[in-house]
Parts: sequence; C-alpha cells; structure tokens
Amino acid sequence: MPLFAPLPDRPQFVIDGDDHDDAVIIAWVEGATVEEWLEAERTGVTTLSMHVKWWWRRTRRVLR
Repeated sequence: MPLFAPLPDRPQFVIDGDDHDDAVIIAWVEGATVEEWLEAERTGVTTLSMHVKWWWRRTRRVLR
C-alpha cells in the first residue's frame, strides 16, 4: 500500500511502448503537455513563457 496517493495528472503509458509513449513520459517530467512538447521538439523553439509555465506545473506537483 503506497503512502501517498498517485498524482491525478500522472500519465498512463506503456513501459516498452512506441515514440508517443516516450513523448508522454518526457512531457510529463518536463511539465509540458504532450502537444506542447511535440511542438517544441518539431520547431526546436522553447520560449521563456513556455519554460515558466512548465516550471510552474512541475513545482505545483511537488507542492501538493
């Protein structure tokens, strides 16, 4: 029995999945949505506002 309940925004993925499952994990760790992460990977551009938004999402998970 875990001490803490799982985070409600925890992604569902397959460990040995495809590229989309990898993007889901990476995006969640970075604090981005999958769409935001794929767009950043496609364009190679991440703005300051994206970094701040992603930082806030990561921080909010820790503060819960």
